[in-house]
Amino acid sequence: MLDVGTVAEVAKRRRFVVDHDGTGILVLAHGDGVYAFANICVHRERELVKGTVFNGKLVCPGHQWAFELDTGYESVKCEWQPTYRVEIRDDRVYVDPVPLSPRDPTSRSA
Repeated sequence: MLDVGTVAEVAKRRRFVVDHDGTGILVLAHGDGVYAFANICVHRERELVKGTVFNGKLVCPGHQWAFELDTGYESVKCEWQPTYRVEIRDDRVYVDPVPLSPRDPTSRSA
């Protein structure tokens, strides 16, 4: 598990990218949740850290594909953005660097 900071630090930063072996993982604090996505969009390889959150979805700045925060699912094109399991323990936020399979029922946020 990657330690990405305290809950307060993550909430303050709101969105940032951590590098794990050359792969950028977007950590996103929104509402009461913390989510983690592959930073590079599956569609046109744009950086999702530059996107916005709208109606509970992460919207890519490239072509506005909108990925559900909990699952990474994009309903218009029926595509999946890779997501990562997030855990909060002892006031610290951890991200599992192994992407979840697209239909993995494991909770995506803590």
